[in-house]
Amino acid sequence: MFTNREDWRADPYHRSPGENKTLLTVFGAEHMLGGVFGYDAGETTDENPERVAAIRAMTWAYLRSALAPGDPSWERAVRALHARKTPFARIDTRPGQ
Repeated sequence: MFTNREDWRADPYHRSPGENKTLLTVFGAEHMLGGVFGYDAGETTDENPERVAAIRAMTWAYLRSALAPGDPSWERAVRALHARKTPFARIDTRPGQ
């Protein structure tokens, strides 16, 4: 089971060693988001399909940019998130030295 202690959920970001870390905190989302955690997974506990689709898009953009240096997907996704009148998430980044 997943903890209800929200302050523990970001521990890997705050406590793990290393650099170049990014934390996407989605406001009001459920933890089980369907295909985000498994190829064939379709079930979700989040009732907002728009939010689930946005998280999927943000995840793909992050992975594309992380695995293909120079790919602008993540930068575009971050700009699009910040351009929203009411952003659905917050992004924290711990840059490399």
